[in-house]
Amino acid sequence: MDPTDIGCLRLNAQISGAKLTIWRYARPMARSSEKLILATVRRIATALVPELPSIGDGTLSHILAAMPEIPQGGMIDLARASCHANSKAILHALINSVPFEQIAPPAEVVQSTRAMVQHNFSYDAIMRAYRVGLIYWCKRWSDAVEQHCRDTSTAVSVVSYGTTFLIGWLDLITHRLSAEYRDEAERVAREGSLAWAAFVQRILTEDDVNMRDAGLRLSYNLAGHHVALVLHRHQSGDQTPLDSTAHEIAGSLSQAKPLLVRPDIDTVWCWIPAQVGREARPPQAAVLVGQGRPAVGIIGFRRSHREACDALRVARLAGYPAGTVTHFDHVELAALCGSDPAYCRAFIADKLGPLADETIEARRLRATLKGFFDANSNLRAAGACLGLHHNTIRYRLDRAETLLGRPLKQNRLHLELALHLADRLAAPRPAPRA
Repeated sequence: MDPTDIGCLRLNAQISGAKLTIWRYARPMARSSEKLILATVRRIATALVPELPSIGDGTLSHILAAMPEIPQGGMIDLARASCHANSKAILHALINSVPFEQIAPPAEVVQSTRAMVQHNFSYDAIMRAYRVGLIYWCKRWSDAVEQHCRDTSTAVSVVSYGTTFLIGWLDLITHRLSAEYRDEAERVAREGSLAWAAFVQRILTEDDVNMRDAGLRLSYNLAGHHVALVLHRHQSGDQTPLDSTAHEIAGSLSQAKPLLVRPDIDTVWCWIPAQVGREARPPQAAVLVGQGRPAVGIIGFRRSHREACDALRVARLAGYPAGTVTHFDHVELAALCGSDPAYCRAFIADKLGPLADETIEARRLRATLKGFFDANSNLRAAGACLGLHHNTIRYRLDRAETLLGRPLKQNRLHLELALHLADRLAAPRPAPRA
């Protein structure tokens, strides 16, 4: 194991114990001996002020030696600025006995931490750099005490005081920087996702897109076959992991790597580079899924996505339960007619009258009418399809005519369309889960 890593392990073990002894730094020093220790700490810290440039550079060199994976260039400049700002703040706190509750990361350190996020420097790497830097600082403090304090008993106490302070500093600063890192990472991810979505939106809507260049940027073959999915959280604010759910659903259709885009926090667009006509497996997650038909090329990329969006729109309009996959083939006419939900529902209510109600009788009569029309108005064929005696079919048709107040042949096209829309826009009962 690398000696620096061993030092980090020892330091981690010391931190827990040090948290219990930080009171030595924070509580009022007792009597003359403790006043002497504080005065010695201030004197040694003050003596180190002229050495701040070499301390900052030394901290950086120690970190780079232990972490050669840190890329050269801008990242080194960020690390240098952070080392110098932290070193200056540490000496200021030691000289002025700043209480721990008043210690905060210097502005330069916050800025460099946020910049490191933008350079894809991981949180774990930043925390390791702080631990490695603290090992250097502890040695530098011990050397300074040895140089400036001749009294052995006082020197031991001053070294202990400084080391305890440094470990407490590490715990406080890294805790506060973790929040800065998380906030910046979320902001970068959000802005990156929006930029990615905006680029894909251009492909969907603009004609002057260079298909080859766009495909290279997306790492996706726009000239190939596509099946589009659109996922939307069943309830806004739900914490369903959309990306992993999209991968799971896409995997039920093809093993090919899908293209995922997050246009907003509750939605994922997905394209699968495959030609499969079957319906995707319903997810266990609390999402609604619209699925487009297989298509090819940039035109197919757009068309399958538009169909998936339309299928999802019908599912949401109908109030389908979570875990439903709605294929465009099943709702094509409803998607075409349902672009204005209020007008569509008014059309259904006008053409079906009492048959539009969600009572058991109304649903039964609608199903019978639909089966009768699907059987080309043949009573016996409809009975065979529905599993009913033809006299039962006749009775129900008569009952439907009575409720409609007009013959079934009158405005039959409107009646059939209203039946289809009522069937597609009614929320289905959730299928039992395995």
